Amino acid sequence: MKDINLVPRRKRRTCYDRLRKRMIEARRLRSANPARSAALQLSALFASIFGRMPLPAPVAVASYIPPSYSPAYQQKREIAQRLGISPRYVDVVLSQGKVPYATLFEHIRQGGALRRDALSEIRKRVPEASRDWLDHIERSGLWSSLTQCHVRGDTEEDTDIRLLRSTLAWIEGKRKPAEKVPAPAEAEETLKPLPGSDDEERPDDDPFKP
Repeated sequence: MKDINLVPRRKRRTCYDRLRKRMIEARRLRSANPARSAALQLSALFASIFGRMPLPAPVAVASYIPPSYSPAYQQKREIAQRLGISPRYVDVVLSQGKVPYATLFEHIRQGGALRRDALSEIRKRVPEASRDWLDHIERSGLWSSLTQCHVRGDTEEDTDIRLLRSTLAWIEGKRKPAEKVPAPAEAEETLKPLPGSDDEERPDDDPFKP
């Protein structure tokens, strides 16, 4: 009896066969493109070299440490806090009892932190109305109007008078025209009766006199 299965059966491909086919194609492509093969080899070489290099140590960032004050300056700061003044004026206040106007106005002209501390000291020595004027000076930046209140050679009392005059002039300038007090001549004209009015002085024999 003859065998009827003369046609050979096709062998079923497995995963191994498909993987082997891909490897053969990849080798064929590498042999066909030598530049690509060289680039892959160089990249592999660089990766191996840099992979062996040690990583740089992280740079430690130093935190800010404020400078330490000397014992003398620390004591001066404590005295300034008790007196309510700036540390720059401690020596002057301890020796003279107060900061002279000459020093304060010189610091006003220099500006910056000196002006701030000097203005704080001037506020303590002027009346309350003058403090409002000083606030106006600071907001508007009219420092020349303030420095004109002190002239070299003036006494402390002269500077106080100049500060009061500048304050009064500022208050008068703020008033509305209706609120201004009339001058003596204007007041006298206001009190005079108008001609022909009932308030005009009449003779004794005037029949229309009430």
